[in-house]
Amino acid sequence: MMKNLIAILILSTVSLSVMAEGVPQLKAERGPMKIRKRQARPDVPGHLLIEFGLNLLLNDDPAIETEILGSRTLNFYYLYDFRIASSKFYFLPGIGVGLDRYKFDEDVTLARTVDGLGEKVTTFDTISTGGIKKSMLVTNYLDIPLELRFYGNPEDQRRSFKVGVGLKVGMLMSSHTKIKMEQDGDISKLKVKDNFNLTRFRYGVTGRIGVGGFNVFYYQNLTPLFEKDKGPNATEASNITIGLSFTGF
Repeated sequence: MMKNLIAILILSTVSLSVMAEGVPQLKAERGPMKIRKRQARPDVPGHLLIEFGLNLLLNDDPAIETEILGSRTLNFYYLYDFRIASSKFYFLPGIGVGLDRYKFDEDVTLARTVDGLGEKVTTFDTISTGGIKKSMLVTNYLDIPLELRFYGNPEDQRRSFKVGVGLKVGMLMSSHTKIKMEQDGDISKLKVKDNFNLTRFRYGVTGRIGVGGFNVFYYQNLTPLFEKDKGPNATEASNITIGLSFTGF
């Protein structure tokens, strides 16, 4: 009787052992469990810089005074940063487009005329056409910005304080005037494409200060807007731009 009981206990122990060993085997046959991980934000080299600012025309011709709120700049630049040794300073060359708008304060526009002295660009009074709602000059440039930038915390640029100074050179790609008018309740637009004796190449100084991807920027053009003695009434107009910039990736 005792022998039979011992035999039963031994068989039971063996059976439980086999069953216990079989459980992980079954799990192993199913393969490892897949754990879903949150995908990290892609680390794209360089920076996409978007700038939105207001243009102030430095002008000695009262006939082409501009409205600050209607004179805008929108820039799109790609910058690549090179760290200078192991310091907190970086050199950032880039490329992009600069889109400038100058809204005239009075009902005037630019026109190319010919007189006894030859061809020239002058202001043309549009009041006689009536119903002028907007008149502006549009200029679009291919720009190369160069910047020396300081980061308070280079290891965490997305949250770091930064300040930068630099130089920007650009080439005029296209330009036109645009007039928006209302006549008999109908809205119409007139666009005239011309270079209007604008300076083909420009250059100026830039400044920037901010935290993370949010900055305040400044640009001062060191070249005249028009070629020497060829602008409206031989004006020596230039411009400065102040605005906000945002950095992507």
